[in-house]
Amino acid sequence: MGRERVPSLSQRGVRRLSEETDDKQQARSLPSAPELVAQRLIRQLLDSAASTLVLGLLVGYVVYSAIARSGDAPMADDWVAALTLLTVARLILIVHLRRWLDGGHVRSVGMLYAGLGFVGGIVWALLIGFDDPDASVATRLMVLITLVAMPIAGLSSNAIYKPAFYAFSVPIFASMFYWAWSESHGLVLEFTALAGAYVTLVTIVATRYNESMRRSILRDLENERLLREVGAMNSKLQDLAYRDPLTGLSNRRSFEETAEQMLRRLRPGDVLVLMLIDVDDFKWINDSLGHAAGDQVLVTLSRRIEETSRLSEIVAQSPPGTARIGGDEFIVIYRLDAKASVETLAARILESASSAMDLGGREYRPSISIGAALAPTHATTLDALLHYADAAMYEAKGAGGSRFVVAVPEATEKSSAGAADAPIASGHTVA
Repeated sequence: MGRERVPSLSQRGVRRLSEETDDKQQARSLPSAPELVAQRLIRQLLDSAASTLVLGLLVGYVVYSAIARSGDAPMADDWVAALTLLTVARLILIVHLRRWLDGGHVRSVGMLYAGLGFVGGIVWALLIGFDDPDASVATRLMVLITLVAMPIAGLSSNAIYKPAFYAFSVPIFASMFYWAWSESHGLVLEFTALAGAYVTLVTIVATRYNESMRRSILRDLENERLLREVGAMNSKLQDLAYRDPLTGLSNRRSFEETAEQMLRRLRPGDVLVLMLIDVDDFKWINDSLGHAAGDQVLVTLSRRIEETSRLSEIVAQSPPGTARIGGDEFIVIYRLDAKASVETLAARILESASSAMDLGGREYRPSISIGAALAPTHATTLDALLHYADAAMYEAKGAGGSRFVVAVPEATEKSSAGAADAPIASGHTVA
């Protein structure tokens, strides 16, 4: 086999820095806080707009009925038809605006809705043209009260997004001033002042309502940010508690919890194999080549062991199902099926682990020793399985390493009784 180029620690640091840079770039591509606030304001506006538009149309029909009954108003039919068509068009458009908003077109959606609101405001402002001095007082009052009430009635939805509020309200405000200047009959100043006070009051209420909505959304965004940070911190703490920081494999704690659960679920006919793997002459690597080289060997071996294991055979927590439980010790657990044997699995790991690697400019072939124990053949508890696998692993190392040993039930019982010179396992090596 050819030599495998092993990334140095500095290279892994560069990759980690690159990943952090990608995360920062991704964060910069996310919408800013003002954009998110605008997006949520417009979404709430669209959610509340339908009911406001429908109620406004009903009010328009009531006013139209009063105008039509009061006498000659030929333009009333055109006015109510325009109001109906515009309302229907806005209701249909709201559905499409929601989709465009989800696509990130915040400014375009806001401007389009405000533009249609401006057209709606003009239609309502034209109502002032039906204030006929010859009409009954009740009809005239209905027209004027409707004009005064419409900006207030639309506050709950239009004031959510200030451009929509101004677009709808300004034409109506203008019609009030027009009426004060043309129909007040000597009370122009008073009615103008009254209209100005009304416009100011409604604008202040709308502004405060909008600011309140913005503060609420900003609090929601801050809470969501804090929840994300807490979630990320919990994830990191989970990794620290259950993952080996060097190799990324499960650590002893994670493995023990998973293995205990597996053993409790062991059913008749099931066979589990626990393999304890130790790197041969690892102290020589650290002493001769340095701890950085030793870390590279551990990372490479962990990847090889992980990749060699077939997912269908793994019974551990999640792929890879391999754990690092000590400085140079790994542990793997499998479920054996009818097509697999412990010898086949161990031989595959040995062969993969012994491939040459480039270590600081020199070729190095790792050597490992594997000890295997079976459940329920040898034991049904984790401590006992580890004991048998550990004894088998040391038997493999004592025979020269680069081999695997499967514990023999009868022999392990003798070993546990204290017969140190008894053969405890059957050994195998890879040519």
